[in-house]
Formats: sequence, C-alpha cells, structure tokens
Amino acid sequence: MTPGAKEHDERHHLAARRPRVAVVPFPLTHGHIRRANAWAVLQAVRATGTTSRTQISERTGLTGMSVHRLIAELRRRGLVVPAGISTGGAVGRPSSLFRFNASIGHVVGVDVGNETTRAVLATLDGAPRARRERPTSEIEVDLGGNLRDLVRDLQREAVVRADALVGVGVGVPAITTVDGTIMRASQHHVWDGLALSGLLGSSLGRQVLVTQDDQLATLAELHRGACVGVRNALVLDIGKGIGVGIVADGSVYAGVHSAAGRVAWIRVPGEGAVGDGVQLGSLVTADGLIRDYRRFGGTSVAHGAIDVFRADAASDEAATLAVDLFADRLGWLIAVLVAVLDPERVVIGGGISGSFGRLSARLARRLGESVAAPPPVVGSDLGPEAVVTGAIDAALQIADAWLQERIGA
Repeated sequence: MTPGAKEHDERHHLAARRPRVAVVPFPLTHGHIRRANAWAVLQAVRATGTTSRTQISERTGLTGMSVHRLIAELRRRGLVVPAGISTGGAVGRPSSLFRFNASIGHVVGVDVGNETTRAVLATLDGAPRARRERPTSEIEVDLGGNLRDLVRDLQREAVVRADALVGVGVGVPAITTVDGTIMRASQHHVWDGLALSGLLGSSLGRQVLVTQDDQLATLAELHRGACVGVRNALVLDIGKGIGVGIVADGSVYAGVHSAAGRVAWIRVPGEGAVGDGVQLGSLVTADGLIRDYRRFGGTSVAHGAIDVFRADAASDEAATLAVDLFADRLGWLIAVLVAVLDPERVVIGGGISGSFGRLSARLARRLGESVAAPPPVVGSDLGPEAVVTGAIDAALQIADAWLQERIGA
C-alpha cells in the first residue's frame, strides 16, 4: 500500500468510528406537532369511512381531549363533516360520528390511449362523478388544449367549481421525463418533445402528473386490482399497443429513465422477411392478431381483437390459428420477462384481458416449458379501465400534499 493510500485508509477508519449525530434542520415547534397530529386524525377518518372520536383515539394513540380539539379544527377547515350518531352499544351516551369531506375538492384522471382517450373526474375518495371519452385521433393535434377542454367539460357535467380542482393524472403511450415532457411516443403518435405537464398545468392552474400509461395501469393493479398484497409482479397492458409494468418490492418500478416496460420497439429475429426482424408492437398486439388472421385466410369483419376471438369461438379455422400463434408469442415474451425478474404473479391487462380465458392454458403450458418456477398468470378485472384508474390514483397522491397544506394553513 502506498503512503497516500495508507493515509486515506486511516482517515476512512477514523471517520467510521466517529459518533453519528442526527442533524435536525430546524427545531420542532408546537405547530409542527399540531399539523402532524391533525394529519394522523384525518388519515384515520379517511381510512375508516365513518368513525367516532373514541375510535380515532384508539387508532392514533392520541388522547380523547386532543382528538376532540383536532376534529373541531378539521371541521372548521371543511375537511371533516358530521356523519350522524353511533347506535351501537347500550352503555353510555351515543357517540358522534364523522367522515372525510371528499367533495371538498376533486381530481381528474386521463388515459390518452392509442385509440380512445378516457377521462374521469373523481372526488378525493376516488369516487367517480363524471366521465368522458373521445377518439384520440380527434384530440391529438392539440393535445394540451383539448385535454384542458375535456377537464372543463367534466367539471361542468359534475357541477363542481373549477377552483376545487386539486390535481390531474395523465397516462400517455410514451416515455416521459420527470417533468412530464413526452420524450418518445408510441409509433402511433408524433408527440415527441411535447411538454404536456407544463402546458396542461399552466392552463388549469394545478399540478399535472404525466407519465407512461403502463406504469399507471400497474399502479391501479397494485392499489385496487390483481396485485393487491403482492410485492413483486408483472402487468402486461395489451391492446392497440403493448407495454409492461413492473411491481418491485411493493412499488411500481419506473427505471432510471422512466422507460421501464416499453417493449413494443424490441425486434424479434426471424419473425419476418427483413433481417432485423419485426417489432413486438407489430406482433403481440390487436393489430398483429388481425394481421395474422388475414394472413391465415380469415375473411370475417375484424375491426378489433375481440372480433378475431369471436370468430375463433365460432370455429373459424383462420381465427384459431391466429389466436394460438398470438398466445405462443405472448407466452414467449412472458417467459423471457419471468426468467429475468422472477415475479410472484403475471397479470394480463388492457383490451385483450377480456379474452384471457382463451389464452390462459396455452400461456401456462409455454411458461411451464420455459422457466424453472412459473408464476400464476391471471387476467385483469380492471381491463381497459386500468390506466384511467391509475391516473386517478396518481392524482390522489397530489391531493395528499394539497390536504396537508390545507391543514397547515
């Protein structure tokens, strides 16, 4: 070891032996403690739906006097409202009940799909109040302006004040940057470089989260769908396009560049006449299924994947060949992903999820042939609604910060 290296090593060991002291950037005040306790009480009310002061005290560990005072404060701020009187128990006086005032604000979730754009306005408990759908082809030229108008249409339909908007979540079929700029859109759109979050946020005067649609679909599955209680999973969103969401250690994994799961551009060797192969986005999608149906001689009307599955159910030989090939390709993709990530569960979502029953046996067989420990593969109950549901959940995360600010005001 050189003298310099030895000196550096000694300094490192001395530093490691020094006692570590927690650094507090500012002293805790009564105001900090009050806000923390008020937030704990509000969370307890939100979690239980309708509850009493005694139940809140048991849930938070706060004294009855503190809960009484904090409930009164939250009522003054419009965050908690009376919800009647408890009728349970014969001993003592009936207890006053309270609930979260979810209608104090609202959020909007938007799924800018390859074919259809879905938008839902929901109260702060996630309950939907209004819904609109538009063909994406009608709004994509001025995406920011048309989404702003869509939000305002929803507000008029739900009869809510525009200034009660808390936040907006938007899922797009694209890789996005942290600030909500579309970095690389799917092959169906030309939005590269569009600062959608900034444009929409400026026009609405509220925070707007724009992110990859596959990741929002996975967030929805994690919160309300097939991945509830699961720590590690894969969610395949398949329709006009294809993408993969990853649940890693109980959270949605976005990747270093927020690009995890954009598998549609991967080329599969040997799947076409071109030496470089064919992109997955042209194979394991609704368009790929329809194309194979035609290639095998199918003549029935097929505007979407569902039409091919219907023809298959009606013993159309070309449709059966196309569906079996689709299942084999999808099984191969799942096997590759499972071999790398080893998840507890695989979820098939998107528009194709409604036909999961037809695919399940072939997928299970392909997985059993290819990986050592094949996980269960299940269909999504959320289906095509997963992205807009995840967008609402993302907007509700914005709402948490808004509620905390209201408590501290």
